[in-house]
Amino acid sequence: MKSEQTNSHPPSREDVHKMFDRIAPRYDLLNRLLSFGRDVSWRKKVAHYLPHKDQLALLDVATGTGDLLVSLYSRSGRVATGVGMDLAVKMLSIAQKKIAAKNLGKILSVTIGDARTIPFGDGTFDAVTIAFGIRNVDPVEKALAEMYRVLSPGGKALILEFSLPENILMRKLYLLYFRYILPIIGAFISGDSYAYRYLNRTVETFPYGDDFCSLMKQAGFENVIGHRLTFGVATIYEGAHV
Repeated sequence: MKSEQTNSHPPSREDVHKMFDRIAPRYDLLNRLLSFGRDVSWRKKVAHYLPHKDQLALLDVATGTGDLLVSLYSRSGRVATGVGMDLAVKMLSIAQKKIAAKNLGKILSVTIGDARTIPFGDGTFDAVTIAFGIRNVDPVEKALAEMYRVLSPGGKALILEFSLPENILMRKLYLLYFRYILPIIGAFISGDSYAYRYLNRTVETFPYGDDFCSLMKQAGFENVIGHRLTFGVATIYEGAHV
């Protein structure tokens, strides 16, 4: 399925981390409410596609409040070390509290970092993940190239991102919710009217399906595949460094 560009004027991604810092206190709550709890199951699903080896070194890019980082450690039982990286310091503060609450400070950590210039050496990690963050990076090609660079041979990139359903009726219902209902609820709870208008605009203007798989292949990834979730409203993209 190719991308359907429904909006020819995507919003600027410049300094988007500042927006996420503004909504950090309500971010997790809104994720649960606005996805009807599906975001939790989507993150759990990512663990199924981790490389089949023990003692994994994991990097979670745009980790935000650390949900995916903690979930992958808990679900897989194979993460030896994990680092969550983000530019939004208030989001990272929440992630740190989650890690401390689970006594995982010797295994998981967070650091400030930009997906376009990942501050780690070549071949450092067995898996690099990112959930609902790749569409916020400009240019996305730079982030994909960096993710590929820091992966070791045999490693995988796993990218969880929103997409659009293939079914026409489902797509219409989804876009109705995304364009008109979600922004109102998000603005009311977060107190930030811009953040949840930004969300639907970035989702609708970001490449998905075959188009995003092509970007991963251009960055060097092989065996690229998209795993559609919940009628296609989200997709896990999997690519290998071989």
